[in-house]
Amino acid sequence: MNKNNLTLSLIVIFLFFAVSITALFFMKAILWVLFQWGAKFAVPVALALGILYLASFYFVKSLKGLTLPKSTFAWIWTLGFIEILILGVLYHLTPQFFPSIVGDFFFN
Repeated sequence: MNKNNLTLSLIVIFLFFAVSITALFFMKAILWVLFQWGAKFAVPVALALGILYLASFYFVKSLKGLTLPKSTFAWIWTLGFIEILILGVLYHLTPQFFPSIVGDFFFN
């Protein structure tokens, strides 16, 4: 693997972790608002954070220093969204399989 491929791989991994962590904190914020003030406030917060999540895709894609293909960016953001869907399914449908470390993060 040459230096250029390694650099691109590290950028992709860094972006994936940044997007995943951002998505998790957005989900935690939505849950916090839901538990504090109810669904009447949580739905607009979820919509606003969803729009911010999508806007961050276009912002990062527009940065001149990142020369990754558009499909790579799309996959990173899609995987971050799928991560949230999987956690939501585990929590709501099969809570016995919900990872305890993630539960501690969301509910403490």
